[in-house]
Amino acid sequence: MAAVDPEIRRIRALRLRAQGLVPGVRDWRTAPDAARGMLAIQAQDGAAARFALSLRASEHPDDATVLGDLAAGRITRNRPARGTLQITAPEDLHWLSAALTVRSRAEAAKRRPQLGITETMMADAERIIRAELADGASRTRPELVAACADAVLPLDNSQTGHILRDLTELMAIVFADPAPKADVFALADDWVTERRDPEHALGEAVSRFVAGRGPVTRQDIGKWAYLPMGAVDEGIAAADGAVEQVTLAGTRYLVAPGTVDLTDAEVDEALARPLLLPGFDEYIIGYGSRAAQLDEGYLSRIVPGRNGVFKPMVVIDGEIVGVWSKKATAKTVTVTIEPFAKITATAKRRLAGPVRDYGRFLGLEATLA
Repeated sequence: MAAVDPEIRRIRALRLRAQGLVPGVRDWRTAPDAARGMLAIQAQDGAAARFALSLRASEHPDDATVLGDLAAGRITRNRPARGTLQITAPEDLHWLSAALTVRSRAEAAKRRPQLGITETMMADAERIIRAELADGASRTRPELVAACADAVLPLDNSQTGHILRDLTELMAIVFADPAPKADVFALADDWVTERRDPEHALGEAVSRFVAGRGPVTRQDIGKWAYLPMGAVDEGIAAADGAVEQVTLAGTRYLVAPGTVDLTDAEVDEALARPLLLPGFDEYIIGYGSRAAQLDEGYLSRIVPGRNGVFKPMVVIDGEIVGVWSKKATAKTVTVTIEPFAKITATAKRRLAGPVRDYGRFLGLEATLA
């Protein structure tokens, strides 16, 4: 294996430490702690997001526990950025959505004519859905579609998806108690009982994004938050002493103050544990350029056909070196590794530990194929 630039290894180590993937670095015991520390976790795949939170929490809660956190409202799944499903701490959802959905909502609104949606339909649907969810009620997507049809507002699948997406970004409604086969919604003001209003929302978003993923570039922030660069720079200026600039491997990065000066031993320690990360994990999603932790020639192996669906990943020495898949029965789960290039027998044996951890998360006996 070719030698890796020490500064590239340092970037990997810093990112793993920032993301809570190195034991003992972040004080995150539970899934809500991890969600709060990460600001938001992509949750397009709900099961993957729950595993991502478990990996980052020192208690490593199982899937049932994280589902319980969602059901109890200790964490919330909604669309606070990019029009993409995320899991956040509930008190962060209102201000994040107000700060980070303006651009995606405006772009989505331009598609309404081709979907056959008028502004009158948007207003009528919101009124019907709010009435259906009044007094703390929750309803599945099919139930909300039926309520609209009963009110003489028939909606096709595309129209329904657009309207529900807009109402979640608007923070009129949120995803509520997770159900096995259907999305469930509640009024945001009923489901989310706590809310924060930071003095400067963009500054708060930037400082916490940097703390949970740094080193990051300005462009990383802009891509993840879907913000124009002027807004990113406004956030960086407002973050002030909560971020600082450093140069690593010839690139200017933003980091949380006091995090960069690791000893070589601390870098080695951060990179020592191999990882099985879920699909859509923030170790890849959180960066516009993944060059420090991935030979981007292999990106198509993670996102086949660039279809937006990220496969689960194998990480060794902080580098994404392969993907993995699972096959589960009622009692067991078998994990199959697909490395991008040959990995050593020793490296493969060391993956047995993460496989067992994944089994514990699911409550199943796990084996490595």
